[in-house]
Amino acid sequence: MRPMRNLLTAGLVLAWSCAFAQLASVLERNGSVSWEFFGGQYTVTGQLINLSGSVDPSGEALVFSFQDLNGDGVALDVRLSAADLFPSIGINYTIDLVGTVVSDSASEAIVQWFASDNPNRCEYVNIGGVEVQALITRLEGSLRGRITRIECQPDPLGARQGFVTLRIEPTGGDAHNYLLAQGYLLCQQDPQYFATARIFDMDWLAYGGGSAGGDVDSNGCVDDADLLSVLFAFGSDQGGCADVNGDGIVDDADLLTVLFNFGSGC
Repeated sequence: MRPMRNLLTAGLVLAWSCAFAQLASVLERNGSVSWEFFGGQYTVTGQLINLSGSVDPSGEALVFSFQDLNGDGVALDVRLSAADLFPSIGINYTIDLVGTVVSDSASEAIVQWFASDNPNRCEYVNIGGVEVQALITRLEGSLRGRITRIECQPDPLGARQGFVTLRIEPTGGDAHNYLLAQGYLLCQQDPQYFATARIFDMDWLAYGGGSAGGDVDSNGCVDDADLLSVLFAFGSDQGGCADVNGDGIVDDADLLTVLFNFGSGC
């Protein structure tokens, strides 16, 4: 009896796993995330400087659109400005964060975003409340997010149009969530002016997912279940993810999206 019970349990777990798409795939398919930085800590060290303090929150959520910037076939990369990420620091430089799926399942996924560049350019930066010029020779950043499913809902950060079905929170500690900048104060290429700045203890949150392409239940397949969800909610302004295009009402546009993509991913 016990072997049969274990077999049935394993079968149910397998069936449940197959009923939902892997979360990193859902994140990628929906094309973007909302992201907000709530604060962190910083240090600036060198022969002439030794500072530490708090980094101010970004103040508003941003929307990051996914691209395949490195040509690996995975569209989870993000091109953004460091000044948008950390306005109080003021490093006005565009970096490419390349997304790598560390682990993926129907219930949880881990994605790492990493960037490394050698700008070799002078920038005005804010150090301890004082704006100074610095020759930035190295810029490196990392974000590692744990992705879990949430109930279909409007974006809690209020930045992304439509509905979200995934929550992304930092994981991996300071080893995987940081910004590192190295260079020369006052743009003087003298060893005594060399300094290292690091942002760590980062508190951030992101939301993504949704029903892009008509996959209302986010199981990776546009099928009769998605069609029925739209039909049952037709005409409603409270249709949740059945409002595929996020325009506030479930209508013929949402129905056509499901029909045009019917069978996709199945």
